Amino acid sequence: MEYQIQYKEEFILIDGYFSENGIKSVKDVVEKRFENRLKTNFYYDFINWSKAENEILLGTFRASAAWPLLSDLGCIFNFRNPEEFVYQEFKLVHSLVNGWIPAESTSIGNNHILAIKFEHQIPEILYRLYEEKEYHPKAPSGSLQLGLCFKNDFPIVLENIKKSR
Repeated sequence: MEYQIQYKEEFILIDGYFSENGIKSVKDVVEKRFENRLKTNFYYDFINWSKAENEILLGTFRASAAWPLLSDLGCIFNFRNPEEFVYQEFKLVHSLVNGWIPAESTSIGNNHILAIKFEHQIPEILYRLYEEKEYHPKAPSGSLQLGLCFKNDFPIVLENIKKSR
């Protein structure tokens, strides 16, 4: 499948990260929902995934971009204060569409749980997100939200966010 990425405008808004117990809860839900379904390689890759020190599992309610696995991103920013940002290379390694269907990409308009992998350590800004300790997201209204995007696109994303406010 070929992906059409609209450079310069896309980002995904992240609402929280999953603790170790949260990751176990997500995997339990995925396994249960796939009990009587055809399992793909994406399913097995996620179920057999063990989080490394440089990986984190994130949740979003509103993916607005269709990015294939292994996309090189590189920018994390505070959505409410986008001048606060971090440039650090990272890749999308797992995508759970609607939070339980392992897939080859993100899908516009759906909830997602995403695993991302950093070249080195996880930036501290991600640990300021709400910590999800179980499958069902509970981030309170007004909690920190972070955007993920391609590093080279961040100046345009920033400009667009400022124009919309």
